[in-house]
Amino acid sequence: MNRWTRGRASRLVGTLAVMGIVILVQGCSSGNRARSPFDGPAAPGSSSTEDPIRIEVQNLNFNDITIWALRNGQRVRLGRVTGKTDETFRIGWNVAIPISFNIDVTGGRSCNTQQIGVEPNAVVLLSIPSTVGAQPCRIGRR
Repeated sequence: MNRWTRGRASRLVGTLAVMGIVILVQGCSSGNRARSPFDGPAAPGSSSTEDPIRIEVQNLNFNDITIWALRNGQRVRLGRVTGKTDETFRIGWNVAIPISFNIDVTGGRSCNTQQIGVEPNAVVLLSIPSTVGAQPCRIGRR
């Protein structure tokens, strides 16, 4: 291989490497809209056909609890609430489906709420009693 051919080959390899990097960067960035960390957590179980609703939980129990939204027999985990605290969750929900909740008490009993209808941007109130099992878990709307 003469000097002219080697120079041309190295330029070709360099050009192909740059083109490969540009294509790779373009492919990784297109269509991948990253969420801003300032937007807060994404609503679990949400899709583009669902409307956001807010769930305000009041835990009157000393134990921590885990909240599950129930949809057509499927459980969607909302999160945990520390004992004797309040917490707010957001979830995307198909408003044609009533919402109900399953509450798992750490080291204790669990309870289910009745179903309640919701509308877009609804606020659902969920109250966990100090003695789960002896008193019902209550649900309501604002």
